Amino acid sequence: MTSEELYEVKKGYIDMHCHIIPHVDDGARTTSQALRMIKIAYENGIRTMIATPHYEVGKYENNQEKILKYYDKVKQYATQRFPDFHLYLGNEIYYSFGVVDSLNDGSIFTLAESDYVLVEFSPNDTLEYIEKSLYEIVNGGYTPILAHVERYENVMKSYHYVERFVDMGVYIQTNVSTLAGRSGHRMRRKILKLIKKNLVHFIGTDAHSDGRRSPEADVGIEYLLKKTDEETVNALFKYNALKVLKNEDIYE
Repeated sequence: MTSEELYEVKKGYIDMHCHIIPHVDDGARTTSQALRMIKIAYENGIRTMIATPHYEVGKYENNQEKILKYYDKVKQYATQRFPDFHLYLGNEIYYSFGVVDSLNDGSIFTLAESDYVLVEFSPNDTLEYIEKSLYEIVNGGYTPILAHVERYENVMKSYHYVERFVDMGVYIQTNVSTLAGRSGHRMRRKILKLIKKNLVHFIGTDAHSDGRRSPEADVGIEYLLKKTDEETVNALFKYNALKVLKNEDIYE
């Protein structure tokens, strides 16, 4: 990342979890829709996005060439329309056995070519399975970010479980829609509690379209500003993600 690019990235929010690459997963269907999504993100103060198309064995795999093709196309069109907008590439990895081997041989994209990887699980996976799997990734030399922590019922039973993950080198992401109340007020309160305990490190949109699952962030950000402060919002929606782009440890 050049010093000029770094200066530009610092100006706005960074969405490190979104599905705006068309034709590669259940996200954007067309390049036109991807550009509409980017327009919405831009209007919500987002100036940088890490596109994270799904990687899942047996469903979304062996498509790196296709991802790169449409990523380049979307990036070109986006920067033409919004010169101060930046786009990077990664994957959202649905964990399965052999993920570390696939990372090592380059079959999976890390986030913006860093050591960070975005990882998801089934909502009803056991705590033990998730913990063991995340440890395998850490032990493999990568830094896992647990995607949308609010979805895992066995993890969300106690903040102590999230704390265990963080202690072993895992970072935690929540969706901005949860802060907007779209997963219910009870879950929003739980996520807010985790944030206040410094157990959440990233906010992402997890956008899949320009409709119901669009990259709108305003309502969630407004809620978090009321309950915390601007410093917290900037850490979760900008500066921690900037550390990912620079491949630096968040706590350095």
